[in-house]
Amino acid sequence: MKRKVVAGSMALVILAGGLWLGALAWSRHEVQSRMAEQVADINALTGVRALNTVESDGFFSSRGTLRVIMTDSDTDTDAPAGVIDWRVAYGVLSTRFSGHGDIRMPDGKALLADELSSGDALDVDARIQHLSHDLILNARFPDAMHYQGHGMSLDLSGARIGIVDDDHGLRLEGQWSELAHESPERQVHMGETHWSMRFPTVDAEPVDADSQDRPGRVDRLDISDARLQRQGGLPLTLNNFHLEGSTHHDREELSYLLKAQLGNAAFSEQQLGSASLDAAIRRINEPAARTLLQTMARDIRQRWQGARQPSTNSAAVQAGAAAEPQLVADIEDVHDVHDIASLMSPWQEAFFAVLSSSPRLVVNQLALESPMLDQQMHLDGEVTLDGTHIATTRIEQLKTSWGRAAFKRRLDGRFTLHNAPPLLALVAGQAPDQDTLELAIRKGVFLINGEPWFLLN
Repeated sequence: MKRKVVAGSMALVILAGGLWLGALAWSRHEVQSRMAEQVADINALTGVRALNTVESDGFFSSRGTLRVIMTDSDTDTDAPAGVIDWRVAYGVLSTRFSGHGDIRMPDGKALLADELSSGDALDVDARIQHLSHDLILNARFPDAMHYQGHGMSLDLSGARIGIVDDDHGLRLEGQWSELAHESPERQVHMGETHWSMRFPTVDAEPVDADSQDRPGRVDRLDISDARLQRQGGLPLTLNNFHLEGSTHHDREELSYLLKAQLGNAAFSEQQLGSASLDAAIRRINEPAARTLLQTMARDIRQRWQGARQPSTNSAAVQAGAAAEPQLVADIEDVHDVHDIASLMSPWQEAFFAVLSSSPRLVVNQLALESPMLDQQMHLDGEVTLDGTHIATTRIEQLKTSWGRAAFKRRLDGRFTLHNAPPLLALVAGQAPDQDTLELAIRKGVFLINGEPWFLLN
């Protein structure tokens, strides 16, 4: 009897061991297939090539190196390369991925370890759940990074990035404890910052069963404190800033819902107060918006590749430059609204096509509370941009006074300001006890309580 029990137990142990090894072999195959698919997806991108070298391939673990380079260089050593030394520990229910990454420069130095920090690289840790196919990835940058050059400096501390891919979609989130930027023009400091973006699954259900409104990306941003100051100017300080935004798709129109809160703002030593916003931008032409983004990405990539490749035929290069719209040479040269408009010149047709569906800005509530006014104001209303025949508009027209005036005549809106302080009512030309102001924009004219205030020239 005992022999039968022992034999039966051994058989169960052998069977369990065989099942465990089989499950481990299956999960190992799944992980390797998934890694191969990721490398193939990278190689499918224009101008990028990925090479995954397996240095040790065991049954329980593997290790290797993933190298990503730009393919527009003459050789692999001519351009910076992203390099990750990885290790995979296979498991039945989940597999762990860990590694260290950096960007290798053509001279052999590592960008993070040698240039931006004191020997630290990017630490990567990930887990793949085999039954649910969920992915959780965390990447930690060096605790303190510093860059100085071209007349500016940048400091970044405590930076982290996380990725979660599950049944709810893809969530990308990050944080840093401190960011400081200084240049001859300005100083910027941001304290503890958290941000996240969630992308829903492709088959996400509509928000309402009777609606075509499908959820899109969800954004979130929290900044504990920020300080902005132009050189020689007074500082602007912001505290406890919170933002939530969500994209919605309804047939071929795109909407973006926005909620924001600011705990306190101060200009130098003067307290400005707090604010909150609940608004939405509706009726954006979604196909045109996608075309605009794709066109911008393609042109910027081609410009970057062209800057890296030496010109072999100057005449051909000049002819091509004359045929194609030119981008602004350097973003640092942009100083005013005219230069910002010039940035959009290469894509102006696609840009104005986005506005063809007559976008509308709806302000459900804008609340302002300031110790200078000693009371809280509320604003609500909406403004619409008439998109009729707007596709024929050109950036050069907006650089002229008549072009800007014609564009502003497309605006039509009405807002109500509640609880206006007496001083503001007097400035608006109203009686000091008039605490409600009706603000309107009609055919290029700004009106207050039905009376023309000024032309939008």
